[in-house]
Amino acid sequence: MPYLSIANSTLLYAIGGIIIVFVLVQSCLFLRKAWKQGAALGMEKKKLIDTVRASATFSIVPSIPILLGLIAMAPVLGIPFPWIRLSIIGSVSYELIAAGMGAEALGLEGLSDPGFDALAFSNTMWIMTIGIIWGLVFCVFFLKPYQRRLQKVRQRDAAWGELLIMALFLGLIASFLGPFVTTFGIDTLTLVSSALIMLLVGLVIRVTKAKWLTNFALSISMIAGMALAVLYTHLWG
Repeated sequence: MPYLSIANSTLLYAIGGIIIVFVLVQSCLFLRKAWKQGAALGMEKKKLIDTVRASATFSIVPSIPILLGLIAMAPVLGIPFPWIRLSIIGSVSYELIAAGMGAEALGLEGLSDPGFDALAFSNTMWIMTIGIIWGLVFCVFFLKPYQRRLQKVRQRDAAWGELLIMALFLGLIASFLGPFVTTFGIDTLTLVSSALIMLLVGLVIRVTKAKWLTNFALSISMIAGMALAVLYTHLWG
């Protein structure tokens, strides 16, 4: 039996549907509580509606790269599993890298390798799932002590506290970007192009004072980067 018949099976679709419904119900409950809290604080109904509308808009457009990530993984991993991952806890950058690691661990070149089979699919699912668990474990057991410690650092020296957070964030980004920078190929060219597009969008925001565009800058750079990656691959791949 081809593994894609399992990856796209009714059972996995059902599991995915249950999980998505749970998240939607949870979101509606939070929205209801937030609406009640806003009303209790004296916010006008029109302002609440405008806030919900703006939040919906700024949530949909930045999610376009996530949809593209699903489309990229679906031919190899099926639809249900990437759908579950990207709808709940995963991110495009993590899921694509983890999926690639799952294939490379078995000696394949990546998700696009013709030799990707049921074993590679199973291995990829395990790596993607186990790799993301530790963030949840950390939050459950260590997040509050970490926040208290960080707050003490900020109270002693606010500038050092901000520098520490920035260093942690840049370290995280570097761990993702490192493999692409060192290859000096299409990956590097795509990375540089995306960075230049982000700088261009930032320049447009500064010149035109279009603050609303800030919420779309990442999506624009990611989508443009993906399109350029396809172009670069077609030209030089």
